[in-house]
Amino acid sequence: MLNRAADRAAAAVAAIPMHERGTEVGKGKGGDTTLVIDRDAEAAIVATLEEAHAAGMRFDLVSEELGTRSFDGDGPVVVVDPIDGSRNARRGLPDVAISLAVSDGPNLSDVRVAVLHHLGTGERVVAVRGEGVMVDGEPMRERPYRGLWLVTAEGASPKRLAAAMPHLKKVSRIRSLGSLALSMEYVALGRLDGLVVLRPGRIVDIAAADLIAREAGVLVLDQDGAPLDAPITMEWRGAFSIARVQDDVDVLVAATRAGNAAGKR
Repeated sequence: MLNRAADRAAAAVAAIPMHERGTEVGKGKGGDTTLVIDRDAEAAIVATLEEAHAAGMRFDLVSEELGTRSFDGDGPVVVVDPIDGSRNARRGLPDVAISLAVSDGPNLSDVRVAVLHHLGTGERVVAVRGEGVMVDGEPMRERPYRGLWLVTAEGASPKRLAAAMPHLKKVSRIRSLGSLALSMEYVALGRLDGLVVLRPGRIVDIAAADLIAREAGVLVLDQDGAPLDAPITMEWRGAFSIARVQDDVDVLVAATRAGNAAGKR
């Protein structure tokens, strides 16, 4: 179901002329402005879910634009971010993803299946709890860890990033992709060496990428350095970091705390 939904959402996006994708059409339940690309991708996903429901599946939906909806739910929750990286999409930048997950319970640790589809490259990453990560149908390849060469920062306003920088002296280079889901995925796959989230993210942004990270064996940590296990609700907001190795936890957690504290002042 998730792969079919991702296929249809990608096709819906491809049908939108580039100059129309960033047109504003309202405000989503997640609090952000809804663009044409958000609306059409979500509509394609919801249509797929409606077909699954008609065929007998029962579940609840948590989605960035429409919020929550019950499909006669009896436990499973489908978590959808139709477009993660809307600002990138609005400017024609490529780091944009469709994020889909299914959870068997109320928390991130209950997520069972995840799909992230990169609209810029066409790459699809799938994780199943206890079964690892697949990249375009092949098992992910382990990448050797050689230190904090490339760290990505999300929510990286100048003020927040400046506050975090004193804690990142071990880092060689900083990247900011503008897609929280893809940043998490890239650390999980070893393409990046760590992540600091300097502005609280939402559950729809991270549900799929969190399972990919867990299955890849990296450490997803809240602002206290404990394993992140957030509730699957539209209301949750939280900041966190991802480390590939335990030795980097203190550095990345400290940077995350500092960046978030700066944003409150």
